[in-house]
Amino acid sequence: MRDPYRTLGGELAAAAERAAKRREAGAPERRRRWFSNRLQALSVAAVLVLGGGAAAVAASGVLSGNPVKPEVAPNAAAGNGLPVGGASVRLALRTADPDGGLPWGMRIERTTRGQLCLQVGRIDGTQLGELGLDGAFGDDGRFHALPATVLPPGYGGAAGQVECVPDGQTVIFEDLNADRSGVRLLPGESSGPPPKHPGEALHPTGVPPVGDLRALAYGALGPHAVSVTYKTPSGMRTIPVSGPNGGFLIVEPAGYIKSQDTVGGSVSGTAQPGSVEVGLAYRPGLPALVAAATFRFDGRLCSQGSGAPVTRPCPTRKLGGVPRHPRIRRLHEPVRLTLLAQSHAACDAAFLKFPCYKGRVEFTAPYAVSSAGSDYMIEGIAKCKIGGRVETSWLLERDVRAHEVVKTDSLGRFVYAPSCASTESFQVSYQQGLRSMTTGSFEKVIIGTVSLAQATLPGGGKP
Repeated sequence: MRDPYRTLGGELAAAAERAAKRREAGAPERRRRWFSNRLQALSVAAVLVLGGGAAAVAASGVLSGNPVKPEVAPNAAAGNGLPVGGASVRLALRTADPDGGLPWGMRIERTTRGQLCLQVGRIDGTQLGELGLDGAFGDDGRFHALPATVLPPGYGGAAGQVECVPDGQTVIFEDLNADRSGVRLLPGESSGPPPKHPGEALHPTGVPPVGDLRALAYGALGPHAVSVTYKTPSGMRTIPVSGPNGGFLIVEPAGYIKSQDTVGGSVSGTAQPGSVEVGLAYRPGLPALVAAATFRFDGRLCSQGSGAPVTRPCPTRKLGGVPRHPRIRRLHEPVRLTLLAQSHAACDAAFLKFPCYKGRVEFTAPYAVSSAGSDYMIEGIAKCKIGGRVETSWLLERDVRAHEVVKTDSLGRFVYAPSCASTESFQVSYQQGLRSMTTGSFEKVIIGTVSLAQATLPGGGKP
């Protein structure tokens, strides 16, 4: 990052050196006097500018840029929703950066759709934000505030370090090659389309230099959590969690845990008195920062993972105790399918022959959806070996009224193969209790199914 004050200082030094050379060359006295006065005035102005700038930097950390903008317009009734007024915990956690500079912080929010969202970034004063470094924000070197409304547009994925899960679940996110800017890296995309998010850091060579990276972990382990144990360059360390959500934030220098992953990933689960399933037991041998978590139930401590000060294991669900698959009911309600023709370019981009289509699925919703805890899913089912690749599935990710007529388009494209049309279909289901998917105790209601053989074109004709 170029420091404008250092640049100006260098220019002043160069000007002074040039003035000295002119004097040595015997420049006329009047010219020397004029230049000396000019340089003195410039030096005074520079002191004023540098002094004022230094004061501004000291007061606010770095110069401020435009705030981070959400990828899509925030909507209280879609995706993760919006933060609930008064429910946000401002800067729940704060920790130093290994290389100095602005510290890191985490904000915890509950949303209108029943989600618990964690936002992580750098802290300037009392604000959480991202830095214009390493390709982010055009390398402007400024601090870009991260508003509480900047949440992933859907249930998963984000441009920044933001994670959302259904309230009541635990979540552990790790990124062993996180960028120091606080922006989530999107490596290898420099030759693709421009980023949707103005802060997305694109690295054409893949992983940036280790000095620009951090080993980052954060999460929320619930009200029973006591501490987390993690790996440092000098050994294991245990720190207490914070607040009723059991929040934690870990920032270490990158490189001491070897990993080629530049995106990171999260695991979610539950931490209840009878069963602790927070994902630590499902990644043996994989590079990881968080090694163990300690909980307290009925006054007794226990841990999951390895390396915690408390060796008593927490209770886990027995393999045969709870069904590993959802309960399924079938309603056999009508579902309609309309094929939407795509352009030559769209088919080529999907490596499909022309003509190719998207599917518009239409059905009447028997149940209302008012939170992210439940949703309607549309699944493409392809059983034909030479079929049209209808392997595409998606969630509505929005509130739905009971008995509302829903129209939704497929995310993926496919071709229409007449010989396979009867065996390729779209299935609509309602999943109640998505937050219980990790325990296998949720219910799935299949609303209905429509095959490609039943599909029509927008005008009503057959493909």
